Order: sequence, then structure tokens, then C-alpha cells
Amino acid sequence: MSGGIGPAVHVPSFAAGDGRRAVETRYVDGLPQIVAWDLTTGQRRQATTAPLGVETAAIEPDGHGLWWFDAAPGGQGRWLRGPFEGGHPRPALDGVPAGRMHGLAFDPRSGLAAVGVGVADRSRYYLGRPGERARLVAEEPGYAAVVGLAPGGRLLATAGYPAGPAAVRLWSPASGVLVDAIPGAAGDGDGGAVWALGFRPDDLTTARPELLLVLERAGRYTLAFWRQGEGIRTHGPGSALDFDTEITACWYGPGRTALVQQDRAGRSRLLRADLDRGTTTVLPTPEGTIIDFSCAPDRTVHCLWSRDGEPPRPLICHPESPKSAEHPEPPERPDNSGHSGRSTTASRGTAPGGTTGSGRRELWTRRPYGQIHSFVATPPGRRAGHRPWPTVFLVHGGPHTHDRDAYDGRTEALVRAGFAVVRTNYRGSTGYGPRWRDDFGHRVGLAQLEDLAAVRGHLIDAGVAEPGRTGLCGYSWGGYLTLLAMGVQPRLWDVGLAVAPVADYTAAYRATTPALREVDDRLFGGTPEQVPHRYRAACPMTYVGRVRGPLFLAASADDEKCPPEQIERYLAALRRHDVPHRVRWLGGGHDLGRDPAGYAAAWSAMVRYADDALRTSPRTADHRNSGRTGSHHPVHHTEEIEERSTP
Repeated sequence: MSGGIGPAVHVPSFAAGDGRRAVETRYVDGLPQIVAWDLTTGQRRQATTAPLGVETAAIEPDGHGLWWFDAAPGGQGRWLRGPFEGGHPRPALDGVPAGRMHGLAFDPRSGLAAVGVGVADRSRYYLGRPGERARLVAEEPGYAAVVGLAPGGRLLATAGYPAGPAAVRLWSPASGVLVDAIPGAAGDGDGGAVWALGFRPDDLTTARPELLLVLERAGRYTLAFWRQGEGIRTHGPGSALDFDTEITACWYGPGRTALVQQDRAGRSRLLRADLDRGTTTVLPTPEGTIIDFSCAPDRTVHCLWSRDGEPPRPLICHPESPKSAEHPEPPERPDNSGHSGRSTTASRGTAPGGTTGSGRRELWTRRPYGQIHSFVATPPGRRAGHRPWPTVFLVHGGPHTHDRDAYDGRTEALVRAGFAVVRTNYRGSTGYGPRWRDDFGHRVGLAQLEDLAAVRGHLIDAGVAEPGRTGLCGYSWGGYLTLLAMGVQPRLWDVGLAVAPVADYTAAYRATTPALREVDDRLFGGTPEQVPHRYRAACPMTYVGRVRGPLFLAASADDEKCPPEQIERYLAALRRHDVPHRVRWLGGGHDLGRDPAGYAAAWSAMVRYADDALRTSPRTADHRNSGRTGSHHPVHHTEEIEERSTP
């Protein structure tokens, strides 16, 4: 890899009209930066040196220009454009205000680009030629993003909350008139959702653009498409295009063919789907997780793939040839420090190149409402026989995501330090179907804590964990669950490590982004004004008087998603109740990977904090029943230690 350019963050995006050019996001000095890739020569050129890194990039269909979203720590920013060969960047479209990124789409035929921008609580859609002045096509309240521009620039597709009334909208770029809309709800009392995935790119000979869709109906996910003037076309329930767990897809080559990624129980697979025939073919890929994928003009499929102990690496598949999938780059040396910017999660197996060699297993905990799936990693070497171990639950965020069979530096660091590590896909997680994701009766947070407590009990019965030495660590919504558990279940958890959490749900709702407010409306079945009792029951502030600590909080003063004011209110309550805790303020906004040095220091401090809390002898049952006092933990102190880091 030339010029200090490191491993891939995302799969490459290829110029639709020039397959010799692509843009990538790769790590450079610990930060994601944009890289121009010349496939003819194999050379890669670093295109950005953004001090906070760059996460999102695109390439124009003719390959002449690279686009990237230049965001401030709080998430506000604008699209910039630079020549593929190198040069000074300029605004990608003139006349577009700074705001939140709400999508980007190109049309190779017309040469137009469309961008969505979130300004205050509204979504605005602009259209123009790269480097020229854009015009406002339409705007609407709330959150929605640009997802496609039909060939010839005939239609603009935007997507709102998938289960909402404006899940997909089709606009006329010429007039700004709303042409059609697809609501998320099925209208049959069974809920539902719709995801729009882009216009068919080769649709140049018909006046009826076609938009690829995923429909959630009757507890299934169906691949379908919308055709202007005809509506949604699908093969219906029971076809090969009907799936029991979450999928995403993209158009593949000419005709009505698509590539589908299906996630199930922490792993994923790729399929080729024929939308005319209603058939699918599974593509051979190694077991593990396909984190991301894209299609090149030569119809090869580029994936970012990982599994337990193996850091993410590119994988190229050849759907139209007998060639096996191949890794074009050697394995990356695993980072077992826990400081990696990657957020994938380990689960099973052992990888070469210095990984822990720890014991990996899967645990299924039976409950009346279903089985809770967890990935468990236990310490290697001489520590392997020292069970039960001090145990840390790494609680994923979302909640609509899941822990996967993929590499996580945090897991490797913790098991090397002698901890058992548990990743639980509680109710609300994806990869197990709509019922597991949605069916917990608006008992936000409380249902998830029941699942974590059940898995904890299962591990104690199995001799993996023991009372008095189990803790929680979570980021974002996982940090929220950590704080909630320390108040709702104070006798179960012996330390809490919360990163960028929701600490006061009602306050966070009022200050967060429009997109997250829509997610909360769906989770709770309304706003804090409409269902105040649900927000109160789910709020960590409600139970702060029961928290006994110790707690470690890491957060950013620039966080727009989980704003700092609500965290400061929670910290003030901890001080009033004399709860032992530590707080570290970081830079980088909600994506703490944009402050890698600060996050690395915070992570090291959190591991030491957990080690101090969980290495001591477990308390007896009498101690547990009589409550917790500072004398049981050497880390207990009532003075808040506040440490600040800036990028």
C-alpha cells in the first residue's frame, strides 16, 4: 500500500462510465481519508487530509471528480469536490447551504447530481451539474434523504423513516412537484416498512423509471421494484425473493437483476436475484460477515469481509465466472489494543497473525418469547482455566443493529486482559426477523435489560461468569442501556462503562437530530408529550437515585445525536447522590473515532477502571442483599474526575 495508506474502511465506489477509476475510504494515520484508486496502474493517491477524517465519498460517473462530505465535529458540513488526478477542492455544488448530509445521487446520462441537506428541522433537495450552481428542487419538514436520480434526471427519489407515511417520495426535478409516494405502513394492520435502494441504471429506453425496493410485510422482507405509472411490482409471499431476516440490495448489471445481502444470526450471505423470474442464486463467500459491498462496471463484486479475529479486508467475488472469491490484499495485522476505529464485533473461531486464540462460543438463552443469541469470548492461555472470569457485556447500540461474526479490537483487548466478553443480540436487534426487532410492546430499554439479565444468569449457571464480577460497556444506545441497567438492576451489574450515551431520554429527544426523533417516535409509539409515561419508564434519570456505581462516562461536547447537556444533567445527579464515577470529555462529535488519540486514552482508562472494579473477590450473597458500599471496590470514590481531550 503506497504513501502510508492503510486498510479499507468501506468498499470502493466505481465510476459508472469509466471502470478504471474508483474512490475509496481508507485509514491514514488512524483516520479515515479519501483515496483515489487508478485500477489501470494500481496506484492509490490520498485525496484528503481532513483533521477529523472523512467517512463519506463518491465519484462522478465519468471519473473526473471525487466528492466527499466535509463535516464539523457536530455533523454539519458540505460536499466538496476535487479532481481525480489531484488539485485544490472546491464546493461540489454552489448555492447549497451547510447542513447535515442527507444523501447524494448522480445521473450518468444527464450529468446531473442531486444532494439532500438537513437545515434546522427541514430536508432540502438540490440539483445541478458538478462544480456549477445548484437550484432548490423541493423541501419538506423532518428527515428524508436523496436515494436516487432516474436516468435522464426525470425523477428524484427521497426516503424518510421506512415505517412512516413518507417512506419513499418521487419528485419531478423540473417542477419540484411530488409525483408519487410510497408509505411504510402496509395498511392491513400488520405494520410494515419500505426502503428505497436506487433507480435501475440501464433504464434508458423506457419512459417509466424503475426503483429497487425492500418491503417489510407480514413479518417478511421482500425484494421488489416500483415502476412509474404502475406502482410496486413483486412476486409476492413465498417466492425466492421473500426473506425471513433483514436484507439490502443493489442493481446488478443490465436487466432486472440485483445483488442481495441477507443478515441472519450475526452472519451474512450474498445472493444474485432475478426480479423477472423470482429466483435467487447464493454466491460462494467465506463464512463470516460482509460488512459492505459494491458492484464494479466489469460486474465483479467488491466486499469488505471479516470474521472473528480477522480484521476487515477486501474480498472480490465473480458471480458470472467459476472463479472463487479472492482476497486481493494480504491480511492486516490485527490491532488487539482495542483502539481501532472499527466497530465490528468478534464472535467465533481463531485467526492467524497474533490474535488471542481465546475460546469462542455461541450461547442461545431460552425465554418464553424466543431465544436470545450471544457471542461469548473467554481468555486464552494460562488464564483459560481460571473460570469463572470477570465478565464484561459489550452492549451494541442502535437498537436496530446487531453484533456479528467479525473482528473487534475491544474484544481482543479485553480477553487478553483476562475478561470474558459477551455480545448479546437483545430484542430490538436486526438479523432475527421483524418480530424480534419490534415486538417488545414499547417497553424501551426495559425489555433489553431483561434479555441482558437472562444471559448473565445463563453464564453464571454455566460457570463462565459469577455474581459480583459482571459489568456493562456500551456506546451510544448501548451506553444508554448501560446507564439504565445500573439504575434498574443495581444488584446485577458491578461496573458500567458508557460512551456517548443517552442519559436523559426526554432532554435528548428535544435536542437531537430530526432523524433520531423519528426513530424514537417509532420505538415509544409517540413523542414525550404524547406518551410521557413510556419515556419516564425508559429514562436513566428516573433511576439515578438507585445507582451505586462505579460508572465511567466518556462523551463529546460536540455530539449532536446524544447531546452533552443531558449527560451533564445526569452527572450532576450522580454528584448529588454521591455515586462514584469518572467522566472524560472527548472531541470528534458522536463518532468518537474522529478523535482517535482521545478515544484510545479513554478506552485504556475504561479497561483499567473495569479491571479495578471486577478483579476483587466477588461479594457474598449477604453483601449483595444488603446493598453496595464503597469499601467493596478500590475504584469507589465520590469525587468526580473530569478529563478533557480535544482533537
